[in-house]
Amino acid sequence: MWLLVIPSLSGAPNQDERVGVLVIAHGGTNRWDGMVRKAVRDASLDFSHEVVLGMGMHAHEVRQLQQLVNRLERRGISRIVVVPLLISSYSEVFRQYEYLFGLRKEPEWEEAGEPLDLEVPVVMGRALDDTPVVAQILLDRARELSRNPKEETVVIVAHGPNGDGDNGQWLAAMQKLGEWVQQVGGFREVRSFTIRDDAEKPIRDQAIRQLREAVQNASQQGRVLVVPLLLARGGVERKIPGMLAGLSYAWKGHTLLPHPKLVQWIADQATELAQGGPSEMDAPNSSTLRVPSGSSPERNESKDSTLPSLTDAVVGESSQ
Repeated sequence: MWLLVIPSLSGAPNQDERVGVLVIAHGGTNRWDGMVRKAVRDASLDFSHEVVLGMGMHAHEVRQLQQLVNRLERRGISRIVVVPLLISSYSEVFRQYEYLFGLRKEPEWEEAGEPLDLEVPVVMGRALDDTPVVAQILLDRARELSRNPKEETVVIVAHGPNGDGDNGQWLAAMQKLGEWVQQVGGFREVRSFTIRDDAEKPIRDQAIRQLREAVQNASQQGRVLVVPLLLARGGVERKIPGMLAGLSYAWKGHTLLPHPKLVQWIADQATELAQGGPSEMDAPNSSTLRVPSGSSPERNESKDSTLPSLTDAVVGESSQ
């Protein structure tokens, strides 16, 4: 059977230490930003905290970030914990924030200017990557679409990075997530793709071509469930139905947010880092997917009463 190994949190911050938390996210439309802010509010963090929305790419973003850091420092904090609410640690945005917080020497975008002026030490966690909470939410999203898992193919679609090296890391993490979803959900197959929407046109076109071919081929053997691996709604998920125009598949477009498990992940990450948990940039996620041999557990048909009702229409559905 599959196991989700999530270490228990022990200990507490030094009684003389006041920790401030920065939750950073890419940023997007008002709807996208609102979903992130609500998730952080719902996490009910036990620390002074601020939400940072942006890529850290431009000087005005860095000035705004500096203001948030200064605000935390004026509250008397002695350490800053950074929780990256990002899909992957292998991205330009993640590395840019490492640079801005003095954890990396070279910037991704030089136009952002110098690193932040910090009066306290900073600890920065990892992004979501292949943490168990992502696998659990993806399984929930697939089950929203599913009728008969053993005859269905799940296609996980992420935005993806520009560089080939980063893209390989994204796909490797997605492969682990997909294996877990397939085993626990009992699906016929799970495939993972990035659409690389910000890459040069030839790269983007190739990514979309590969995605379309996979959906088309899988639809000849059963139903196809397309599930986005995206943080919030109001962004690139709106483009995916157009990319798959004319094909047969089930789709609701429900992203990782809103979901209570991701809210809990934010709270757990802040607490773990504040307590001196894993913080090295090359360390694996503190919660990892393990894949022991054996049979998968039976599907739990019970509904999570805290999960919001999601009623969007199915797009591209055919009767099979």
